[in-house]
Amino acid sequence: MLKKIKIINYRTHVETELELKDITLIIGSNNSGKTNLLKGINYFSRLVSAAYPGKREIPNLHRGHYFPNKHRLIDSDKPISFYCEWEEEGKIIEYELSIYVIKDENIGCKEKVVIHKNSSDKKEILHGYDKPSSRLLLRSNLQNQNLTNEEKNITERFFRSLSFMYYYNFQPGFLKGLAHYNGNKQKNYLEEFESFNKFPNTATEIGQEGSNFIELVKFLKEKDQIGYGKFLGYLKRFVKSFNGVLIDRGVLRWQFDMGENTFPYFETIDVSDGLVKAGAVALLCAMRKPASVIMLEEIENGINQKNISKFLSWLKVVSGGGKNTQFILTTHSPSVIREFSDCIDNVYNLHLRARNYRTITTNLNDAIKPLANMGRIKEEDIIIRDGKEVVKVSPYELTELFYDGILGEL
Repeated sequence: MLKKIKIINYRTHVETELELKDITLIIGSNNSGKTNLLKGINYFSRLVSAAYPGKREIPNLHRGHYFPNKHRLIDSDKPISFYCEWEEEGKIIEYELSIYVIKDENIGCKEKVVIHKNSSDKKEILHGYDKPSSRLLLRSNLQNQNLTNEEKNITERFFRSLSFMYYYNFQPGFLKGLAHYNGNKQKNYLEEFESFNKFPNTATEIGQEGSNFIELVKFLKEKDQIGYGKFLGYLKRFVKSFNGVLIDRGVLRWQFDMGENTFPYFETIDVSDGLVKAGAVALLCAMRKPASVIMLEEIENGINQKNISKFLSWLKVVSGGGKNTQFILTTHSPSVIREFSDCIDNVYNLHLRARNYRTITTNLNDAIKPLANMGRIKEEDIIIRDGKEVVKVSPYELTELFYDGILGEL
């Protein structure tokens, strides 16, 4: 499970650090850096994914990996960096990746992995420090390091987890097949499977907006009964009346139990926006290797306010306390924010400081605590939980702080 993430000098994020939970919520006004943050995490994840061991040729970094992504106001001799901390069964992995200009606009990288169980038992592996390197090779070189088999295995599990972090901005129109990115037609994965006998990578094939969702559900129904069973189970927890899908002359139809032995089918265009969005999440979690982190923009998009609570509760079940999949969500909606009133330390507020074009990130729990001195929060509402001071705030109080504009100023 990922415990901490830090991004340095990436677009508006000069230095942004998050402690990740099973569900982490990002709030902030437009142009505050929310999308930059999610895309930054996804960007570094894709770099690590492209450098998997056994690949015939790990690609070289080039100027396109650095210059379009660096903070506009930093000098070119400053690196853009990613740091994370991951834990499994008491073992902690720390990983750091820096991308920088070597000379003449050639791009290099430095990687560091630290493996430890406690502060006195640490192993450190470096790449790109002794001499410049333009390729991410640390993961491939791990097998040649002086590590135990357990350390090699857990480090490889960490890198797989880091590679399975995906960013989405699901839109109901795309999920229902009413819109396509750049006019592209939906793929037919059933035909591709018959030709190449290969399962599609759902996490990448679904598309950031969800344009291939319907075709992937068709494939799951026809070719992956285990995956379809998981998909069905997840969605039934969200909508109890959901009974399954069928393919009728190439058209995907959704069946519901309406009671009194009535089980009508509906085309995708006729089912709710919230259901297809939940379906996309269920599809991702039903993969043979589910995503370690799913990042969703504007979680409220397409979901009725009355169903927000149900949707978030369902995500917690899907997450399994972060053991299955962790979620990072963004929102503009007070209906979503109020659902985190009992865990505001899971929420981060982003604010763009225009003077130096820098995103300031504040944990909502830490930001609200000083309000006790102003009379907005009662001192007795600050409790100790897991050794940390946590503010107890009601959904109503949190909504009031939002509408008063106070959250945006913290």
